[in-house]
Amino acid sequence: MMFWVWRLVYNLLALPIMVLTAYALAPIHRKVRRGLRGRRRTVRRVAEFRAAHHNPDGLLYWFHVASHGEYEQSRPIIEGLREVSPEAIIVVSFFSPSGYENFSHAAVDFKFYLPLDFPWSMRRLLKILRPHRVVIASYDLWPNMIWACQQQGIPTTLFAARIVPGSSKQWPVVSNFYKYLYGAIRQVYTVSEADHRRVKAIVGERSDTVVRNLGNPRYDRVVERNSNGLPVVRNSRERIIVLGSLHKEDDAVVGQVVIDLLKQDQSLRVLWAPHEPELEVLEAISQRLTAAGISWEKFGRRLGRFRDHQVLIIDGVGYLAETYNRGILAYVGGGFSSGVHNLMEPAIAGIPVIFGPNHNRSHEAEQLIDYGGGVSVAGVDEFRTQLVRLINDEEARRLGGTAAMKVVEDNLGAAGRILHAILSE
Repeated sequence: MMFWVWRLVYNLLALPIMVLTAYALAPIHRKVRRGLRGRRRTVRRVAEFRAAHHNPDGLLYWFHVASHGEYEQSRPIIEGLREVSPEAIIVVSFFSPSGYENFSHAAVDFKFYLPLDFPWSMRRLLKILRPHRVVIASYDLWPNMIWACQQQGIPTTLFAARIVPGSSKQWPVVSNFYKYLYGAIRQVYTVSEADHRRVKAIVGERSDTVVRNLGNPRYDRVVERNSNGLPVVRNSRERIIVLGSLHKEDDAVVGQVVIDLLKQDQSLRVLWAPHEPELEVLEAISQRLTAAGISWEKFGRRLGRFRDHQVLIIDGVGYLAETYNRGILAYVGGGFSSGVHNLMEPAIAGIPVIFGPNHNRSHEAEQLIDYGGGVSVAGVDEFRTQLVRLINDEEARRLGGTAAMKVVEDNLGAAGRILHAILSE
């Protein structure tokens, strides 16, 4: 009975509010507008792909990710699946335009925007794709998608799952909704034992959902990327701070502090990477630096070489992971807005990491803090204190970098465990 009540609440109240809000924001929010525009042709593109390219009776694995970061988390699993099942069809859906537009990977046969979560859209999509299994990364759960899979007998797997302490998913009434949502997923693989316990508490002991703690494949991916990149060679005379994936909210906290330090110390260098390197964002950063008298150039134009400039503004996608190898420390953005971004890329580079307070969805952040490889700051004053401390204390940087690498080393192997579970359960 309660299952149908929650379906009505979601489809008659929650979903219409989300859709109307998105359309209301579209005229003033470019990212929302791009996402809505991209979704208009999803079903038609999927139907054309299925009809034109592949045997409809072959095995098809559908991976769904929120954005680029979650795809990177999924990538070692997808690559492993491609190795052991080369004949399989692998498709990936994205929710975010920043993930969809910056994605290209030879192991994937097709990419598409996830359509709006209307029940008829999801039923039609599943009828066209006929997936052998649907695999969801981390947190981007859409109820009608999951319920449609359950109704059609299509197994669903959620990996790198987290239920953070105090999450609304644990609230008395809301948890009942999530009981029916998580209970409709065939397997849930968590990143830690604590998350395993919290998921089990939500689904209940009598649930048919298989809940296992298999770890976080993000660590495997970051090691893979690091091994394919340049070796870590740090010139002790060149002190480089990496500002990675900055949102405007991060900029408001860290920007002026960094500019002040650059003006005080001409030997400092900064690699400055906005989260979305769009033209107006790059121009705003460059104008701010020029007004402060800081010399700068775009990363691509200088091919990553500072020469006589103090700041290189990273003006494209795909550079950031490798640039951490050049830094002595990093600030990773998102922690003052939607949530902190990938902390493992600077961690595997062996440098200490600073980030904002909104990191409760990041198991990596918790571990970096526990190990001593990272520090969370709540505002401008704390950021200035931690930045100055790490710039001036070489031993603190060494210990922090070693601790950050230890986090990665202690968490390797999740991708293999998850892939084996997907194929065997």
